[in-house]
Amino acid sequence: MQNCLVEICKEFEKLSGFLQNPTKEKEELVDKLFSDFMKCFPTIKEEKLEYPSEFVEDVRLYNEGLEIVHKKFADIQIRYLMLSDFYDFARLTKKYKH
Repeated sequence: MQNCLVEICKEFEKLSGFLQNPTKEKEELVDKLFSDFMKCFPTIKEEKLEYPSEFVEDVRLYNEGLEIVHKKFADIQIRYLMLSDFYDFARLTKKYKH
């Protein structure tokens, strides 16, 4: 797994309890990690084929500026859930081991 994605997973672990107790600091971290993910994921080339198409499509459409996708991800909880899904996938497939 690309180093930038490993770093995102490591930082994501600091967000424990976010949905139950969102703090300003945790929201800022979600925003940072989401932004990092949107920049990093397109750089992984053929490795993208190993990930669910939902990640690939959401990242592509977001980076292309599709308004409906930007509206969807304007919600901090949706950003968090996408990162959570990615983190869970990376752990389940053993791409990331903490």
